[in-house]
Amino acid sequence: MVCYHEPRIHDHELYFQLRNLNLLLLLPIALIGILCNACAMVSLYRPPKITSGVFVYLKALLLLDALMLTTTLAAEFFPQICDQHHAKNHTFYKPCMLERRFLKYTMPRVEITIHTLHVWTIATLSAHRYWKISRPMIARLQDTVSRARTMLIVMFCMVVIFRLPIFLLELEIRSYPQLRINKRIATTEILSTYRFVYHSILDPLFFNIVPFLWMCIFSLLTLYEIYKSRHNTYQHLAFDHPKQTNVTHPLAGCFPKKAELIRQKQELRATFSIVAIILLYLCFHSLKLFAVGRKWQLLVRRECPTRKDYYHSHLSDVLSMISASVNAFVFIAFTNRLKKYIRLLLRKTSRTLSNSSDPPMSPKTVTSYESGCNNHFNLNI
Repeated sequence: MVCYHEPRIHDHELYFQLRNLNLLLLLPIALIGILCNACAMVSLYRPPKITSGVFVYLKALLLLDALMLTTTLAAEFFPQICDQHHAKNHTFYKPCMLERRFLKYTMPRVEITIHTLHVWTIATLSAHRYWKISRPMIARLQDTVSRARTMLIVMFCMVVIFRLPIFLLELEIRSYPQLRINKRIATTEILSTYRFVYHSILDPLFFNIVPFLWMCIFSLLTLYEIYKSRHNTYQHLAFDHPKQTNVTHPLAGCFPKKAELIRQKQELRATFSIVAIILLYLCFHSLKLFAVGRKWQLLVRRECPTRKDYYHSHLSDVLSMISASVNAFVFIAFTNRLKKYIRLLLRKTSRTLSNSSDPPMSPKTVTSYESGCNNHFNLNI
């Protein structure tokens, strides 16, 4: 059974509809997401800097968000731009020839690899957050930057190994008549054994279902741990005076408790931000699970996808871009800097409104007021 169907070749109406959707939805979402991820990265690197492994995971997630948005833009818009520049007198003819020779079939596979790295980074972050909440004493000793980097490197290597077949088995390098990267018909357009096993079983399992269940389980466990320990961790820390009688200064012992409370509040804030990122990911990627179920249904019925299936697939990609863009908003929203900025903005606004509502002062009143202030200052000195 052959169900190879490319809208650009077989359905021009569908192709132009998808192109318009890319211009109206995908392009502004991706540009806004890249800008917000850059702002979140700047906020992450500004002091006070996180010194635990959470910093490494959040930095990797923000970088992968930006890469995911960039590669999706490249994979979607490079072919659309080059479709308009196919003659030698066109402006981008030479760059588009390079795109047709080397990036036409490579860029979508790079995109899916970065998507896989992205989803498993969030899954690893959810497991790390549960470990840090459920084992706080062990996590304080073992949650280091080097340990987090090792975990991410191992995860990245496993994802790259899993995605190697789509490069080695589905692409080939041809040198005649020109050097170019082309696709293999037997592994890309025909439902062979490799395509059935890899793209119909392994890819949906390890790209959609397993990480989806992984995030659900660890998010629920994390929320349960927070609910279970809500009376044992944060309410027992106070700024009261120590009970020892041999304390020489009335403020001795308060600052360690204050530092511990600040650290625990920072951990709780990071936990809620990470759980919010995971929940938003699950919401925005639920349509991909529907697409997986629809794909398996077509295989069982031995049918080909319809135009509605292409719309569902494209909409799931748009929701994935929204998810990658929202992560930066969630990260910025749970930081102290945003709270301080909002307070400062409200304070300045209230001062501006109060100053504008006061009646103007006469020059004599202003002079007497300033002289009174100077005399008072001299007396205090």
